[in-house]
Amino acid sequence: MKPVRLLLTMGVLLASAASGQLLDCPSSASRTTEPFHFHVQMYRPDTRGFLDVWGINDFASQSACERAREAAMKRNLAVVDYFKQVRGQNQYEPDRFGTCHADMSIDKANPRYLTDLQRTAQVRAAEDVRERVREQMLRAELPTDSEVFRDVGLPVSAPSTLISGPKLVPIPQSAVVQTTYSPSDLKSTRAIETGKPAIANLDLPLVDAVSGGGTAPLATSTATPPPVQSAAEVPVAAEPKAAETVPQPVPSPAPAVAPAETAAAATVATAPAVLPAPAAEPAPAPPASAAAPASTQSVESAEDVADSFVAYETQRIQSVLKASSVIADEAVKSKIYDACMQRIQLLSNLRALIEVSGAKSRLAANARAAHSEEERLQFVSRLFGDGMKSHWAPKDATDVILPPDPAVDEDVEHVLRDAAGKYSEQQKRRALYVLLSSGQPTEDQQLWLTTIVDSFLQ
Repeated sequence: MKPVRLLLTMGVLLASAASGQLLDCPSSASRTTEPFHFHVQMYRPDTRGFLDVWGINDFASQSACERAREAAMKRNLAVVDYFKQVRGQNQYEPDRFGTCHADMSIDKANPRYLTDLQRTAQVRAAEDVRERVREQMLRAELPTDSEVFRDVGLPVSAPSTLISGPKLVPIPQSAVVQTTYSPSDLKSTRAIETGKPAIANLDLPLVDAVSGGGTAPLATSTATPPPVQSAAEVPVAAEPKAAETVPQPVPSPAPAVAPAETAAAATVATAPAVLPAPAAEPAPAPPASAAAPASTQSVESAEDVADSFVAYETQRIQSVLKASSVIADEAVKSKIYDACMQRIQLLSNLRALIEVSGAKSRLAANARAAHSEEERLQFVSRLFGDGMKSHWAPKDATDVILPPDPAVDEDVEHVLRDAAGKYSEQQKRRALYVLLSSGQPTEDQQLWLTTIVDSFLQ
């Protein structure tokens, strides 16, 4: 086992060295007396991508920074060793750690500068990645009292210790007794209830349970991170029975980690202004079990379609944020950031609509058939209008900003419900984009929007 650990350690170091130019603050070498920190690219097992964070740790001296970095690398090495050697998941990648250097995220003139809001978003995003790793361990039947499982939840440094950030004092907690659970006694957070007359598909975040019946506070953050993926109800054509109670879907708050990921993606200091299209992803594989019920296969197929389309378009937004890092005008960068956050919100809502519509709907069929760049833009044009192509796939970072249209944007729901012909089809398609990018639709609105989207795709 020791030679394997040695190889994994070398892999972590080589990965850090290979990405060293990305895991550093510009001009940090010219300052040696300021607070120190290091950058981390955290591996996310559910998307198999990396999250760039550099606002989650801060140290008064370089020696303290080096000790914390070494401890974090050892904990991550134990996690990678578990997944590769015990579970046989050779595709699992280690986190990438930058070297300790002067913290330039507090310098407003530096490209790595972080506002309080952006710093909080990175802390929450890092916590969400750790919870997703622990979720994978629970699925692999690792006991919750395992040392590897506990190490995943340990942050590099708590937010209250950040030197340059706001001082957050946690609320005093009474002594509790931590309860250990066996994975066989725990329930999956992704639950599918197949009983008629409805099927509810829920994706809930992990929560540490305590013996007192409450929930233990997260040791890594004073603010509770929101879940990544919103839940959606999959309707069934059968009428509800009088003697049965229809289970109501539990709406989730709007996804926050994806905006955080895109905010973290802007950390790349030098990126071309011309945006290349993301690499095409292979079509999702069909469900492994052919004997599964038809309703379960529909849910899984719709989720696969949504994951494939949204993951590709999320990479496109990350490219926009990387390209915007070289823009000197802060006002323009802020508008680009806001437009990217709106796009992330839209992609989350579009994922929910695909799952609600079902695998055999027009929406899922069109998303499944959109493989090439031209096919994707044609799909977007049919949904959101012909004028959305240049905005959806911008050739320059500033093209992602959607020019305002007061005639449509002031009351988008009124535009979509127009039956008197006051608004054109292109205006209604734009109203659909604005509605999906400005918030999370309610349960009733989701069912109504699936009808609108179906009419647009006819």
